[in-house]
Amino acid sequence: MKTAVWYTSTFLVIFIYLYCYLVQFIRGAEIRPQLHLHQPLLRNRLGGAQPSSHMASLPPVIVGAPSHHLGWPSAGSSAGNQHPSLQRHLPPLPPPPPASVFSDYLTPGNMAVSSSISVSSSVSSAPVHPSVTAAPLTPATPKPLDFGYHNYDNMTAWLKHFSASNPDLTALYSIGKSVQGRELWVMVVSSSPFQHMKGKPDVKYVANIHGNEAVSREMALHLIEHLVKNYREDAYIRWLLDQTRIHILPSLNPDGFEVAREGTCTGGQGRYNARGFDLNRNFPDYFKQNTKRVQPETEAYKEWIAKIQFTLSAGLHAGALVASYPFDNTPNSVYQAFASTPSQTPDDDVFHHLATLYARNHATMYQGVACKPGSPSFPNGTTNGAAWYPLTGGAQDYSYVWTGTMEITVEMACCKYPPASELPVHWSEHRQALIRFVGEAHRGVRGFVTDGNGRPLENVAMKIKGRDAPFQTTKHGEYWRILLPGYYRIEAYKEGYEPVEDDFSVTDHHATQVNLTLFKQVDSKNGFGTLDDVSNYYSLSASDEQPNKRHPSISNKQVWVVNRLVTQKPLLCCVVTLISYFLSLVNSYVH
Repeated sequence: MKTAVWYTSTFLVIFIYLYCYLVQFIRGAEIRPQLHLHQPLLRNRLGGAQPSSHMASLPPVIVGAPSHHLGWPSAGSSAGNQHPSLQRHLPPLPPPPPASVFSDYLTPGNMAVSSSISVSSSVSSAPVHPSVTAAPLTPATPKPLDFGYHNYDNMTAWLKHFSASNPDLTALYSIGKSVQGRELWVMVVSSSPFQHMKGKPDVKYVANIHGNEAVSREMALHLIEHLVKNYREDAYIRWLLDQTRIHILPSLNPDGFEVAREGTCTGGQGRYNARGFDLNRNFPDYFKQNTKRVQPETEAYKEWIAKIQFTLSAGLHAGALVASYPFDNTPNSVYQAFASTPSQTPDDDVFHHLATLYARNHATMYQGVACKPGSPSFPNGTTNGAAWYPLTGGAQDYSYVWTGTMEITVEMACCKYPPASELPVHWSEHRQALIRFVGEAHRGVRGFVTDGNGRPLENVAMKIKGRDAPFQTTKHGEYWRILLPGYYRIEAYKEGYEPVEDDFSVTDHHATQVNLTLFKQVDSKNGFGTLDDVSNYYSLSASDEQPNKRHPSISNKQVWVVNRLVTQKPLLCCVVTLISYFLSLVNSYVH
């Protein structure tokens, strides 16, 4: 006949076993109230709706800080809010680009406010380019930029002099060198030219990627001058430079420009780099493998946009009068040699708006007049790139797919290298559009992503629900996304953290700020590993209110420690209980 000790031990085993799992269930309920299943984002930038195998079953914590709005001057709007989705997934992409402060290019050894600045970034597949240090220039009011073409030497001299004369609003740096060793200069125009402004976006203009499309080069130089000279007189320009860092690259193909000829409207001399490569066909492509050998200019460009997370961009070309937007390529190779239907991105409504805004702010582009008989005309002055003519390896698609930058292409004139006498007309026609376009970086949603302790989280995969085009946070935890007015849901995912969603609305006259907090995931096997993990989810009770009278040595400790053992190691507790049960049986038979 079984003794009372046996029955007591059996009861204790069952009770403690059930208690262990009940505590674990209750703790899980405290951490995840009212949850629903969610598919986390992949780390790539497009096609990010598929769950990773070990994450698909984990429900998220819905966390979203209260939203508020930041005022900004309106630069136009457009109706429409469609959310197309890509039907294929990206191949593995390069590492996600962190945000970069200006120190990525400027170091204490070569940074000088009163002299010219030159720093070359190194590219992994190319030799490191040494910095070029010019003789110090005495700051002085530079002469107005003339309406003429500036070869490499003249352009370099003007950029250095202008930057040295305006150190409070400009900073000059090089992203690398061309095949023939010419610097690829970039001028930052901002009220904070040397340092990234947290929460404020970076925008870029890239001109003269085709060396013979020279009008774009001069428009970029005049834009630099105009922004700086009007900073104190023009309220909108002052607001732009206070809220934005504008990076202007006047010539990505300086070698090609040196051999191009003024007055040539359609010829190809100077279009390619010194090795005969078209730089706007030299980037990795989303739809088709690009087998062309990567050029130094392309490598420098890719390295540049991987270091600085640009929100908005425009490539400046010539040979037509139109604003073109992604995609430039099509998913079906059959149509890559012919004009086809539009190849739409998930953000087609936004891209159409950006192109339309530029065209409407240009003097004549919006009229959609053909450059010459037999050439295409573009209604409203805009076109989808692939609908015009598909191309593989374009910079526009690369910027969008690989870095999340919203980029369009602006064809600035029917003549690629018009006579210098026509430059004043082109500048007057493009000036307003170039300025207003930058302001669109402040449309949509912006914010910060932090962990449970308020620390910024870098490389968080962000996505607007219904748009398979993820983007990412900077090293400061910042993010930006251009959106049209409407209602949206933002999703955030980072490995090791619970996914987050939050609803928000976008209006036409200000950006919406949505700050998100991501909490660390709970290991379903081991529970909490550290006090920091626990404190991220719920408050801990100190033993001052519940002192341990039997063991004074652990008074003033936190009482969660006992429950933590049960929560973290339920199987261990069960094993210990079973051992105790076995020992009790032995004891009962012995006695």
